[in-house]
Amino acid sequence: MSLVRRPAPPMRDDVVPGSRNPPRTLHLRSMTVGLITAGALIATVAAIAPAAAAGPRPSVQTLQVTLVDDSRPTDATTSAPAEDQRVLSTTITYPVGGNGPMPLVVLAHGDNGNPNKFTQLIGSWAAAGYVVAAPAFPLTSNTTPGGSSPGDVSNQPADVSFVIDKVLKMSRPKAHSPLAGLVDKRHIGVAGLSLGGTTVYGLVFNTCCRDKRVDAAVLMSALRLPFKDGKDVWRHMPTLLLHSDADPRWYPTSQGTYPLLATPKWFVTLHGSTHSGPFEDTPDPADVAVPPITIAFWDRYLKGDKSAPTRLVGAVQAYGQADLQRELRWGGDKKPARAIA
Repeated sequence: MSLVRRPAPPMRDDVVPGSRNPPRTLHLRSMTVGLITAGALIATVAAIAPAAAAGPRPSVQTLQVTLVDDSRPTDATTSAPAEDQRVLSTTITYPVGGNGPMPLVVLAHGDNGNPNKFTQLIGSWAAAGYVVAAPAFPLTSNTTPGGSSPGDVSNQPADVSFVIDKVLKMSRPKAHSPLAGLVDKRHIGVAGLSLGGTTVYGLVFNTCCRDKRVDAAVLMSALRLPFKDGKDVWRHMPTLLLHSDADPRWYPTSQGTYPLLATPKWFVTLHGSTHSGPFEDTPDPADVAVPPITIAFWDRYLKGDKSAPTRLVGAVQAYGQADLQRELRWGGDKKPARAIA
């Protein structure tokens, strides 16, 4: 689908309060169906519970692949030597029987994180018609020898770009891969939690690391930290911030960043949630709200679904323990290269 961006006059922020209704609970069922013996490929099928009023969603399949970037090194840790490459164990999830091409979403985990902490959120995105790739970063995952090294975040935007490169290669129509023909290289989103949010800020807004292939970004309890080799440029990029106001250390970061963002932009404030609970598999009241909110955002800016903003607002209001700010029209003196009004 070709998406056309047309500049429009600026509009005042649209603030949508939550209805404060009691939260509902999301349930997930899963079953393992077997192994694929080609390389380190593992196939898992998960049956995702239907979203409210959305009907049943398809099952999803997951591949585990090891991606090796020989062009960049990995620093030593307290218990492991330096390496002349970066190894990214990557989980790729997509709908069973899905008809490609589908948009690609890459998820960046937080400090001491791992893709296996996001099975429910990743599963919901894939079931909604997305190919989702989630790398375990070499020095900030919970499997890092000697413990996480958060300073390596400066290298992670390039890790995400490398993952995009490899997934697109695996999805070429004639590739000998289960992903052949499944990924739409024209529509790519990135999401990040906490330190993974720092990764996304660098990839999308900083001159150090910008990847022009990215079309939309979701920032979940994101930390905005400086990159020494670049500067932030707040270009027009569809962006969704989600953060709990019960995260006193880092919530002000999102509060301060939202006014800087160019349109279209959305800011969902979750009330009473933890820093990572709404996004990882850890139980949290907002577990019911985050999947439909984020899926509606992806649908609008990666699939061009003009009804999706109404669903996003409805998901915030139905949850009742969140507030929403949004500014959707293009404005100002910057002319975007590609955008959606």
